[in-house]
Amino acid sequence: MHDGREGVNMTVSYLHDTLAEFITAANLLLKGAPDAKVITMDEPGEHLVHLQSLSATNLDIEIRWFKDWASWNLITEKEFEMVLKCQDTILNFSTEIFNNAKQILDKYGMEGYKEKWIEHDFPIDEYNRLKSLLKK
Repeated sequence: MHDGREGVNMTVSYLHDTLAEFITAANLLLKGAPDAKVITMDEPGEHLVHLQSLSATNLDIEIRWFKDWASWNLITEKEFEMVLKCQDTILNFSTEIFNNAKQILDKYGMEGYKEKWIEHDFPIDEYNRLKSLLKK
C-alpha cells in the first residue's frame, strides 16, 4: 500500500482472508460506514490497516505494524509501530482495491485462487458488490 510518496510492503498469509476484508472494507466505506479495519497477517506479526472516513468522500488511512498477532491476542493492540499515515478519497481507495482484486481473479481464476489461498475462496460476492457500487 502506498500514498504516492511512501509505501509499505505487507505480506499476506493464507491464515487470514485479507482480500475479502479489503473488499468488504471498500464496500462499507462506499456505503457510508465511519470506519473499517483490515488485517494482513505475516508469520510472525501483522499489519492493521485502519480506515476512517473523514467525510462522505475523504478517508484517513493508518497502517500499524505489530511484531506478533494482536488479532489473536498474542500482543496488545497498544504495542504497535505506525508505519504509514495518509489520506485518500474513498472512491480512489475502493477503485484500487477493486483493480487489484480483478487482477488476482484474472490471473488465477476462482480455482487457482483457492489452490494458492487454501483456506479461503475468492470473495466473489463481495467483489461483485464492489463492482456494482463502482459501476464497473
